Amino acid sequence: MTADELDEIKLKGRWPIKFSDFYNHYFFALFPLMFVLIGASMLYSGNINSLSDLKILGWGFIIGGSLLFIVIIKKLIQNQTFENYQIENLTADKIRAALKPLKFANIYYHKAGYFVLTMRVSLFSWGEEVTLIFEDSEIFINSRPRQPVTFGRDRKNIRTIVAALQAAE
Repeated sequence: MTADELDEIKLKGRWPIKFSDFYNHYFFALFPLMFVLIGASMLYSGNINSLSDLKILGWGFIIGGSLLFIVIIKKLIQNQTFENYQIENLTADKIRAALKPLKFANIYYHKAGYFVLTMRVSLFSWGEEVTLIFEDSEIFINSRPRQPVTFGRDRKNIRTIVAALQAAE
């Protein structure tokens, strides 16, 4: 990450969108759209053949696919944005000491002024990358899991990190 990207993140509070985001993250939004397309074809076929069961099933696919699409897009937008916290007297050494007991797979500190933490892959998680950007008394935290649905685990990890940093203060 360059200094310009860091400044942009601090200013806008979110990752800049890159082409790689589409095949790494946004690809998952296509699956619910396929359900909507299948539902639309079922609805069309039900109307042509006057089959009320197919019409009902088609509407179910359309509504279910649309709701799933909204949930996934909301989650993807949430993974793009950084949460901003005010914690006084933060230094790289204090952050490193606070993060060490949390048992991340890897903790990388970059000289530009940010940390990248990686989570282990488990049965229910494909891994996660947490980015901490700190400056004076302000810290920006973002969690980017590799799977589209995390059941709140990424938010829990951010709360755990913030609690550890506040305790180190």
